[in-house]
Order: sequence, then structure tokens, then C-alpha cells
Amino acid sequence: MATKRNQSMQFSGNTGARFVKSLPFWKILGELLIVLGLFFLASSVVAQSDTAISDRAQKAEAALWSNSGGGEIRQARHALEMLAQAGDAEAQRIIGQHLLNGLVLDQNVEQGLAWLEKAANGGNASAASELGQAYLWGRFVARDQARASQFLYAAAAKGDGAALVVLGEELVAGWTLPRNTERGLAMLEQAVARGDAKAQVVLGKLLLHGSGLSADTERAKALFEAAADADNGGGLVAYGEYLMWQRKSPAEAEAMLLRAAELGATQAWVTLAHGAMYGYLGGGSVSRAKFDGFAEKARAAGEDDIAVLEAKRNMWGISMRANGSKTLGRLRDAAKSGNVAAARFLIELLRDGNGLNIRRDLAAAAAALESYGGLIGVTAKAQYELTLAASKAQNRSAYRQVALAYSARPDLKSRWFGQEIAKANPNVAIYILQQKLQESGRYSGPLDGYAQRSTLRALYKACRTLDNPERCDHGTIRPDIIGSLLAL
Repeated sequence: MATKRNQSMQFSGNTGARFVKSLPFWKILGELLIVLGLFFLASSVVAQSDTAISDRAQKAEAALWSNSGGGEIRQARHALEMLAQAGDAEAQRIIGQHLLNGLVLDQNVEQGLAWLEKAANGGNASAASELGQAYLWGRFVARDQARASQFLYAAAAKGDGAALVVLGEELVAGWTLPRNTERGLAMLEQAVARGDAKAQVVLGKLLLHGSGLSADTERAKALFEAAADADNGGGLVAYGEYLMWQRKSPAEAEAMLLRAAELGATQAWVTLAHGAMYGYLGGGSVSRAKFDGFAEKARAAGEDDIAVLEAKRNMWGISMRANGSKTLGRLRDAAKSGNVAAARFLIELLRDGNGLNIRRDLAAAAAALESYGGLIGVTAKAQYELTLAASKAQNRSAYRQVALAYSARPDLKSRWFGQEIAKANPNVAIYILQQKLQESGRYSGPLDGYAQRSTLRALYKACRTLDNPERCDHGTIRPDIIGSLLAL
């Protein structure tokens, strides 16, 4: 049975992969091969319609997902390649997506990209969307903002739903692409008007948290309910989590999260376990008693993050004895089984320590990164390598070297990465910000990595340009603010 992790790889981002009913393989392949034979026989006499060719490509994809053995998959691949080489853009998209992501076929990033580019150049919007997201997130390729924008805009112009949602969110929030609120909001509203549940969830989250837009919890909730009517519980997870952490109504929060889980948004089980662990679902022992049940549901659903949550529970001694070595053992076991979240948290924990029962161990962190670099992906590996370099920096000269390496990789920038730099070495994070602010004429003090008065003043002014500027009044030397400023 496929785990949640594998399912999310196969169908994340709505990038064109389709759920296909599991039919007997020989029925699908037999019909496909007959059709292919007739097609190639007739192709020298009469041109085929695009619809007919696409139908053949989709039958070939059905054959790939039919849970048959290696020999049958090879024949289905061969059938797809015949169509792709004949110029069918949909077949090119299908085989490219499988090769890039390693879904059913063995992963071959170079071939996957080549087929997807052929499909995109042939006008296939789903292929352009897939490529755009790969370059935007650095999924199996180095992040490339220019190429991501090129492909996503091309797909969005053809009305591709996934491209409208991804590009719209990024333009409104300004997380990885330069902010263009008006254009991004128009894309999201276009998708929402078509009844796109994913767009409803994304726009709702932006409104809920005031990310690039004025906060509007009432419309956010309405969008989440509309998505739930279409069996998408992602918005209910976001709103339930919001209620839970705000302590506005633990009972309402729990009920909403349970609804989300029933709709298939199984990350709700992790959120419920998280709230139970910290006493946000009824308080104290009543809340913590719910943890095991929610954690079991999350494990059964294949949610990676539950392994991290259970490790934190062991680390801090919540409802058990605190034990650092067992925490690391849990994480290593989970990482060895392919749990990406556990591998990432293990690297971070070894890099930083926890100030209680796990010591900072840069050599062990580097070894873990070497072991699990292939699991976490090329972009995340490069980001962690830079945070390890930051951890080792102990003077201005070393800060400067890390700052140079950071500025040389704009493709790695993100709020999360900025936070990780700050966690690894706050002085390096401050040095990079001093340099950025000096270059923009907003800081004239020394480049030393220390948060002195002149630095704090400049950071405060820069912070006021971010979303939710009122948070700056509570201090700027905070991970969320430093991360956001570094991502600019």
C-alpha cells in the first residue's frame, strides 16, 4: 500500500498527473497496442485528431498505473514513447513527469526535463506548469526563478489551474517571486471563480494570515467551507489550527480539524496531535491524553511529520522521560526508512543542539547531510550546507565569506532558509542583513554581525515594510522577521 509520502510525490501541486482507476493491465495494454498499431498504420494515409492522440496517451498512462510487473510497465513505457516521438505533447508530458519525479518509471531527471520541455514547447499547459514548479521549488533541479516564471506564466496564460494557483500565491505573498499583488490576486480570483478548491484554500490562507493582503477571517472561512463542499479539507486544517493556537475555541478547533481529516486532509491528525501534546485541546492532562490516538491516525495515514513530533515529545520529556539519545535514534530510524521530515530535523538538531540533552555536533550534522542529501533534494542540501558553513563562522572574515556564498545563490532564498541561517548563527544572519541594508542606503554602521543600536534601528525600519508590520513593535531579532528580511 502506498504511503502518504509517496502519494504526495505522485500528485502534489496538481501538475497534470491524473488519478486513474485500477483496471486489469492486459485489458488496458491490449486495447492500447491495438489502437497504436492502427494509428501507425493509418498515419501515412490520414492525419489523426489531437483528441484521438491524447486519448491514446491517457490509456498509456492508465497502463502505467495498473500495478503490473516490470515487463508490462516496460511495454507501456514503449507505447508512450512511440506516441511521444510521433509528436504527441500529452504523451511527452506524461513520460516527462514520470521520469522527472520517479513516479512509476525509474527517475531520470535529464530525460524527464527534455520530454517536458518538448511538451511545453508544443503548447501543453500542464507540462509548462510542471516545469515551472520544478524550477520554482528546486524539485530535482536547481532553483531558477527566471525559468520558473517563464513556464508558469505560459501555463497560466492557457488557463492551467495549477499554474494560476501557484503563480497567484507567489505574486501575492512575494515569497519566492517579486510581489505583484494585483496580478497575483487576479489569477487566484480567476481560479476561485471557476470553483477551483485548491485556489479557494490558497486565497483563504492568505486572507487568514494577512499575507500580502489585508486580513479577512470571515471571507477566509467562507472560502474554506466552499473548498470543503468540494471535498478539500485543506482550508479546514488551516482554520482549525488558527483557532487552536489562538486558544479561541478548543472545542471548535478540534471539531473543524476532525472534519478536515474525514475529508482526507490527513495532516489534520498531525495538527491535532501537536495541539494535544502542548495542552491546546482542553488543557493539561485532558489534552495530552488525546495525543496517542491522534498520533496513531497520523502514522496510519503515512504523515511524515508525526515522526518529528514524537521525537520532540521524547526530547522534551512530555508525558515521558526526556532522552536526547533516544530522540536522535528515533529520527535516524525514520530517516533511514525514507522520512524526509525526520532527516531534515535530524540535521538541524545536530547542527544546533537543543540546550538540554542534545549537544551541537557539526561533524555529525555534516555526516547526516551526506547520508540523506539525496532524500531531501538538491536545493535543501545546498541550503543546509550553507547553514553548516554559517555555524562554523566565528569572526568577521568568516561572516563575510558566508555572506558572499549566500549572495551568490539567490536561487536558495526563502523565509525558511533565512530562519535556518539565523538559527545556525545569528551573527552571520545579522552580518548579511547589515550588508543588504548598507547596499540599499538604509544602514551606515559597521559590518560586524552585532545587533547594536544603529543595526536595530535599520532592522526596525526594514521590518515595517513586511506584512503585519505591527509585529515589529515586539522586537525584530526574531526568527520569523529575520527570515523574512533575508528572503527579500
